[in-house]
Amino acid sequence: MSTSTPVTGRAARAVTGGCLVALTVLILAAGTVLAWMVYAFHRADTGNESRREEARTVLAEKARHAAALTVRDLTAAPDADREAAEDIVLRTARDPGLGQGTVAPKVTYDKALDGLTAVGLFSGSYEVRPALWGARRPESVTRCYALAFRHDSGTWQAKVTTRPDRVCAQREAVTNGAQAAREALRAIDRTTVTRDQVRRLLDPVRTATYEVTTVTGQGRTVTVTTLVRAAGDEQCYRFVRHTDSQDQDSVTVAAVAVAHCAG
Repeated sequence: MSTSTPVTGRAARAVTGGCLVALTVLILAAGTVLAWMVYAFHRADTGNESRREEARTVLAEKARHAAALTVRDLTAAPDADREAAEDIVLRTARDPGLGQGTVAPKVTYDKALDGLTAVGLFSGSYEVRPALWGARRPESVTRCYALAFRHDSGTWQAKVTTRPDRVCAQREAVTNGAQAAREALRAIDRTTVTRDQVRRLLDPVRTATYEVTTVTGQGRTVTVTTLVRAAGDEQCYRFVRHTDSQDQDSVTVAAVAVAHCAG
């Protein structure tokens, strides 16, 4: 026989009803928070992807600008031979913000079309924003481009196309070799240095092999021309060592036509 009274029954039902209401409120609150988090992550991902695409658009504009500058310089040198034209392409058909001169495009000559093609990496960055908390951070973005220059009917024309990233990645070994040589040549402390002495400075560098072509001293600078070989690739570089300085910029670098390293 039940011993509960009508008052006790009503109280129990009230407690049960209150618990159900509280549980419903908690479920609704959790659902709202979850939905907001899903929206926040979706919005962050969408925003980051949009900024990444904008950065890639900037890279394309940078490549087209480099091509336009190269056409301008080639046009301004109508008497330039193949070597001089290659020097111009190496100097301007590239991303000027990369490698302090050590990152050089791979330049090939097409005799049939009387043209040069420079394949190189262009780099930029965009801001990655977190969905909920944390600091914003920059993220790099790169793209490989081929800048083709053709001499047709007395005028230079350019065409810019993308290449797979692996094509530009093949250039990394030579770039690393040039950067290592740049550091090693900071040890030059006088302008009377010889080719043998420069070779001995470069011999311990294991990232590439070096064929030193010329070493000349003038004033307070020493100019070293050397062919850098690594991973089946090669590039001729001109290093200028400023002997009155020991900072990071005391050796400047420029990629030049391979004919300069022919001796």
